[in-house]
Amino acid sequence: MPEFDTKLPKFITENGDQIIYPFGPCIFQTWVDPNFTKELLEEGRKLTKKEDDFNQHLAGNLKYGRSYHYKDEYMKKVESYLKIYVERFFNGLYSQYGPNYEGVKRLLKIQTGVREQRQGDLMLESLWINFSQKHDFNPPHTHSGVLSFVLFCQVPQKIFSVQADCNTQRAGELHFQHGEPISKLDGTEYPIKPTEDLLLIFPADLRHFVPAYWVDAERVSVSGNFILI
Repeated sequence: MPEFDTKLPKFITENGDQIIYPFGPCIFQTWVDPNFTKELLEEGRKLTKKEDDFNQHLAGNLKYGRSYHYKDEYMKKVESYLKIYVERFFNGLYSQYGPNYEGVKRLLKIQTGVREQRQGDLMLESLWINFSQKHDFNPPHTHSGVLSFVLFCQVPQKIFSVQADCNTQRAGELHFQHGEPISKLDGTEYPIKPTEDLLLIFPADLRHFVPAYWVDAERVSVSGNFILI
């Protein structure tokens, strides 16, 4: 048999077959330093509803929890650290897809050092923290900008232990959606069970949502958007 291989994302079955994923948006997944997560959480707890409330700017239905936007000076402080992972994301894409991504790499010109506002660069445009409580949820939505991310700071595992009496038992998870199913072989939804220090970076216009959970516990995440300047 002729040998065939590809650097595209793929899943190798137990029989050695390959299921190849050449289309659709990619999601970057990694873990960050727990000290960075801790710092974001501590800084987020200093924010107040009076000065930093962000509920009215978000799709999240936080009836019992709250979302707050970080101060501008703190955003500048953490921007370069977050860009390290954005650069790793695009380097990974480049290694898989080759020269087709060269133009994207030049356009974004990821900077991991001193912040410089030059045309064609990425800038952290918004950064907020979500303190979610029992019954809060996030309906299907997209973000503004080019890239978005979410970092999970506090995820009590008991929020996954109690489920609604239904056939979609996904309490407290994060779901990504893309496209419309045209056959039973299409996969258009990807659920993720969050864990602390987990960072996900994804295209800002990739639809996602978070179902409610049913136990008394606080789930904390930090999200943000990058724009081109």
